[in-house]
Amino acid sequence: MLNGKLNSNNGVLARFQEPIIDDLKRFRKQYSLTLQTEFKVINRVVAYLSRTHGKGLRPTLTLLCARLGDESVNDNAIRAAVIVELLHEATLVHDDVVDESDQRRGFPSLPARFKNKIAVLFGDFMLASVLRETLSARDLQWLDILSDTSRRMAKGELVQAVRAKRLDMDKDDYLKMIGDKTAALFNASCQLGGLTAGLPEGSVTALGEYGEKLGIAFQIRDDMLDLFGDGRGLGKPVGGDLKEKKLTLPLLAALSRVGKREASRIKARIRRGIKRKEIKNIIEFVRSNNGDNYATEYMNSVAKQAVQALDTIPDSLIRKLLVDLAEFAVIRGK
Repeated sequence: MLNGKLNSNNGVLARFQEPIIDDLKRFRKQYSLTLQTEFKVINRVVAYLSRTHGKGLRPTLTLLCARLGDESVNDNAIRAAVIVELLHEATLVHDDVVDESDQRRGFPSLPARFKNKIAVLFGDFMLASVLRETLSARDLQWLDILSDTSRRMAKGELVQAVRAKRLDMDKDDYLKMIGDKTAALFNASCQLGGLTAGLPEGSVTALGEYGEKLGIAFQIRDDMLDLFGDGRGLGKPVGGDLKEKKLTLPLLAALSRVGKREASRIKARIRRGIKRKEIKNIIEFVRSNNGDNYATEYMNSVAKQAVQALDTIPDSLIRKLLVDLAEFAVIRGK
């Protein structure tokens, strides 16, 4: 799925992938083999996804953590990388159906290209492939991690869908939601990599904590780019979250700094369906009430916690790359 073109941050992320470039080639091959069938329609969808893939950050995390062991990356590490990417992509496919998204990464989304029915069923096919590959590992720890991760991700999506209608989310709700929706899979990606490397239980737990905090910081940065970016880094127009009635940390912070009446007025504007020309006004509201600075400070704090989680991991080139990756997560798009 990866071909080296990693959005606007290609050169930066490619540096993190350099030590695992051969492992990524094995991952790409195995990913395609996992999804290939005798049915042309499935293979057409797979071919389309291979042209519209994302950054490959989750399998990169898995393979980097797998490199922390004394041995070379084994077949189980490649399988784990495939699983986390399958789970991630399946979630995005279903997201695009639910959100009625026309674009994903600058390309027509899967439902826009193949219609909702094919998109939903293909997402289900990917999830079934996750289950098959997980069982192939013959490891109950994998089942524990991935079943909990899948449940958290589904719960995060459900909470977001319900709260988007009511617009009654606060900061704690938001952080819990993105922890489930995004950080859970970062956590699993790192834990699985550590398990395949044969690391001790304490190290695997530490890698999971690193992934959890990294995922939260990563999602906050995504949400900030949605408001304050130029749209190129995310492959979708600026203000997409507002149009989908999603409250994110910069906006929540700004709302907490104004009176109840003003906050209700802003929420009512979002609830009735915000227009493109109104997005600029909301962004100005967030900036004038320091929502952008608050979100930046919080994001940087969580990224530091991710780095601190690595304190028990022995020093190495891979550990340094994981530290640098936490820094990259909060500056990307600049």
